[in-house]
Amino acid sequence: MIPVEKKKSRKKLLIVIVFIVLIAVIGVLGAVIYKLATKKPEEVQKPERAVSEGLVVDGNINKKASEARFTTDMNMIWTFPSGSDTSNNAIIGNSSSNLYECYFEVYLDDEEQTLLYSSPVLPTGKRLDKLKLNQVLPDGSYDAICTYHILDDEDPDIELGNVSFSVSLMFVK
Repeated sequence: MIPVEKKKSRKKLLIVIVFIVLIAVIGVLGAVIYKLATKKPEEVQKPERAVSEGLVVDGNINKKASEARFTTDMNMIWTFPSGSDTSNNAIIGNSSSNLYECYFEVYLDDEEQTLLYSSPVLPTGKRLDKLKLNQVLPDGSYDAICTYHILDDEDPDIELGNVSFSVSLMFVK
């Protein structure tokens, strides 16, 4: 049998040990929380990139090309009645918020990248009235690419840039 005094001293020792462990756990948690709360955001390193073709003219960066922005005025799913080359819902235009004229080309997204349409030049704020492809495709759904070519306002033979969008061509009965 253990004397009462030894039981009390063991109990006190156990309480002291538990108290010390709790203080240590609270201290570690406090340090972790402090470190996470004061952590500085890491700087994201941007990869070195070469200047895009067309942006450099005579060794200088072409200011127009570097600042050219493009907003489209289009929908992304164009439907064609079965056996027809003319869409009944295609909306394709050059937004009035753009600074430059453009034209666009539609390619079938296949191995041959078949050209299906090349538009006339669209002034800013103008839409194409209708889209009539160069060929009729069999009924079904086709992935295509619509590429806008942004033209210099002083020399329309100079392309400032281009942007491409994926579109779906739906030939339905």
